[in-house]
Amino acid sequence: MKLEISKRARRQIEKIQGWWSENRPAARGLFLDELATAERHLRTNPELGSVYSEQKTGTVRRVLLPKTHHHLYYRYRADRDELTVLCIWGATERAWPEALTPPGELLPLAALSCQARPGQQR
Repeated sequence: MKLEISKRARRQIEKIQGWWSENRPAARGLFLDELATAERHLRTNPELGSVYSEQKTGTVRRVLLPKTHHHLYYRYRADRDELTVLCIWGATERAWPEALTPPGELLPLAALSCQARPGQQR
């Protein structure tokens, strides 16, 4: 299976890992370890994640990274055998990733921004 990580998700991974390294010295590698574990599980069972929303371009799913309290949002296209990591978002955030609408609402994935809504901090 082809696995891609969007530019946005790469930036988020770098930022989260930087914070984790600086603020959790006893567990500097925990976030990256959880990402690696999630990748292994998704490569063997790409439909493992909970359905977050149905989009015209595919189903957005998410899996929880339980120890670091982040959700990994992704789209799996079985017809292409392709999984794309869209963004990483704190599971304790009050807002959902902008343009990742609550379940049941449609929005094009091209609009994905994974940023806090106006007036909310990220």
